[in-house]
Amino acid sequence: MRHPATLILLSLAAPAAAQDEASLRRADAAQHQAARTRDADALAAMMHPQFEVNAPGGEVWSRERTVALWRNRGIGHDRFDRWVESVILDGNTGVVAGREIVQPSVDSIAGKRRADGGAPVERRFTNVWLWKDGRWWFLARHANEKVAPPREGGAPMGQ
Repeated sequence: MRHPATLILLSLAAPAAAQDEASLRRADAAQHQAARTRDADALAAMMHPQFEVNAPGGEVWSRERTVALWRNRGIGHDRFDRWVESVILDGNTGVVAGREIVQPSVDSIAGKRRADGGAPVERRFTNVWLWKDGRWWFLARHANEKVAPPREGGAPMGQ
């Protein structure tokens, strides 16, 4: 039996009434909620078969690897807040972009690689969606940690 949150998220990611900004925002909000709760079933249901993510750790992951990492707790957050700053629609493509604050779970890949014990970090994100068969499919994602500005008086990189 599916978790009640999965059923709600699947209904949000189900075929939308229209290919418009409101339905794209709902699909993206459902993805965010599934990620916040580590709901691998809901995430898998919304991912396009060709989904790929350019992950914050510097690797590109396939749909299969991404779903497997959600299932085995390799991806996860104790905090995951998102602010959408831009929504673009062009034909069958939708792009949602903005910033996130995440606190990696200590048992996740990010939590294990960080020397700060999984302190909250700000990221920039871009989610790409494809309208196909009457619904939005999560096609691609890029997320990177926001880099602190250089200290005043510091030399430019590479010099």
